[in-house]
Amino acid sequence: MGALLGKITVETPKYEVLVKKDTYELRKYPALVAVGTPTDHIVQGNASFSRLARFIGVFGRPQNSKGQAIAMTAPVLTGYRSPLSADPSSAGPDEGAPRMMFLLPSAHKSTKETPEPTDPLVQVEKMELGTVGCVTFSGWATEANLKEREKLLIAVLGSEGHHISGKSWFAQFNPPWTLGPLRTNELYIPVTPAPWVPNQV
Repeated sequence: MGALLGKITVETPKYEVLVKKDTYELRKYPALVAVGTPTDHIVQGNASFSRLARFIGVFGRPQNSKGQAIAMTAPVLTGYRSPLSADPSSAGPDEGAPRMMFLLPSAHKSTKETPEPTDPLVQVEKMELGTVGCVTFSGWATEANLKEREKLLIAVLGSEGHHISGKSWFAQFNPPWTLGPLRTNELYIPVTPAPWVPNQV
């Protein structure tokens, strides 16, 4: 019942709030360990979700080298690995394509300590969100309304002197059965903060 009503009971990543305004937050995230896979859809990627879920053991024996069950966390992220300024010719595998990511529990301190996936389409990787502009919203996301929110957030961040340094990530905190108005979603855009922002180091 809790999940149906939007209650988030799984671990979520810690972050520092650098700026909090009515229209956005500026947050700083530490480096995180994640597991990722290519996806063909930013909002709905059922096959991609299933691959990652099998890695942590949602559907039975975990599909990793240790057969180790790993707890689910939130949010599930979808977005692009390569920054906006990257040279496409130098991009690594799948960097130019959207990816879905599960953040692993904080007990996983490094990629080397994390079991290897048995599915070749799944990779353990370091996730460095860094400093991001963030907007939180409820309801069901669509490609169209995400693009509109991204456009508005980029405009607000630019007007405050923040430099956009990467492509956006869409974060979903709830399972599919959570009621639309009670869902928690966030949009992250990597930035280099304006000089007036404290605690940038």
